Amino acid sequence: MYIEWIAETSKIQLSQKSATMYDISSGVLTFQFGSWTQNVQVQVKSDFPDEKIGLPKHWKDVYTIPDTLPYVLKRDNTTLKLGPVIALIVFSDLKDMTILEMNKYRAYFSDYPNIQGLVYLCGWNTIDTRKKQIKGFYFDPNVNGSSNHWKSGTFPYPGAAYNRQNLPKNVFDDLQTTMGDCIFNSFSPGSFNKWELWKRLSPIESLRSHLPATMLLTDITVLENMLNQYDSIYLKPTGGTLSRGIRKVEKSPAGYIVTYPSFRNPAGSQKLIEHPKSIQKWFHKLQNKEYLAQQAITMKRYQNRPIDFRIIMQKDGKGKWDCSGVFGKFGKSGGIITNFSRSGYIRSGLKTFRQAFGMNNKKAQNKVEEIKKIAFEICRVFDQYGNYGDLGIDLMVDHDGKVWILEVNTKDTYHRFPLHINNKKLYRKIVTAPFRYGKFLAGF
Repeated sequence: MYIEWIAETSKIQLSQKSATMYDISSGVLTFQFGSWTQNVQVQVKSDFPDEKIGLPKHWKDVYTIPDTLPYVLKRDNTTLKLGPVIALIVFSDLKDMTILEMNKYRAYFSDYPNIQGLVYLCGWNTIDTRKKQIKGFYFDPNVNGSSNHWKSGTFPYPGAAYNRQNLPKNVFDDLQTTMGDCIFNSFSPGSFNKWELWKRLSPIESLRSHLPATMLLTDITVLENMLNQYDSIYLKPTGGTLSRGIRKVEKSPAGYIVTYPSFRNPAGSQKLIEHPKSIQKWFHKLQNKEYLAQQAITMKRYQNRPIDFRIIMQKDGKGKWDCSGVFGKFGKSGGIITNFSRSGYIRSGLKTFRQAFGMNNKKAQNKVEEIKKIAFEICRVFDQYGNYGDLGIDLMVDHDGKVWILEVNTKDTYHRFPLHINNKKLYRKIVTAPFRYGKFLAGF
């Protein structure tokens, strides 16, 4: 269905064939485009084109409503919906939305013929909560050239939004109030808070045994008690991402041995802290952030590389959770974190179990199914706390084959894992899934 602009100021027009198809007769209906609604008179005309809907021309002065895009028309009781209208919130500000940066999301639109409608990129700072409008760029598949696909505009609040930014809570709340529960992933400051994650998962009996012992680092007594129970522990910022701020702490006769891994040096640099005053000073610096103390699980290694797993979980076009991929992350040789982008690599989950764990095909497949089952259970817990449709779950499997839950990423759920194993088909499936779920949320 395409748009044709008409001079009528308070009517929309349809052909007789379209009216029959959607069970519409002349009269007053609520027209909805994204979250914007108008009460309008529907006029059925025998000479109007079947493949078009006539909209009042002056609406173009209110919002950018592209007439070159194909839309889906749907009647829902007394509401006539044209869409879908989907926003992808991936920037902070309009100035960040360069052609080069926007083109990084081109692959997300590769299933556009099946999505249709208005799909636009925006930044959280371009959301005007007073006017209920958003500035950004929409994707036009009908033009040639990588730069010409992006057209700027001012759009209504969408029917569904996929959030990959640290939205201010007032902006998130306003979107949710206007749109209903059609914005995903739900509000969270970056990667899901690790302490909140532990508190939400630990009451679930089937997940509790897969969680390392964890305590909030409120004082130095917590640190001492954890080190008395375990040979070594990790100190992790509750809201950190990409292994930033992690320290490994081990007890020695002289004091504490602290290892500081980093993105540039996954093996980390070590420091011996001996004197009580030095320990107190070191601990005082830690208290600038909220940390948790967590039992250190010995990672399985292959050729001295630490290994953990990323499971990408996404909702499909029917709103159901689906496992889009299981990937083994091999860190740098000698490292204690699995930042694979520096001297590490990726393998499929199946190949990781065969290669690094020495499993045959059947055992490897059973292990993949086991971690997928745990991932599905985690997703069901998340559904109790908001609308999530795209999660990156990090798990570890130790020497004995036990699965441990490490982290759940809700914001920057890295989608490029398939490209590291040269699987472009799987990559396209993963990056297009959020728009299929968005179309479902928008009511199409």
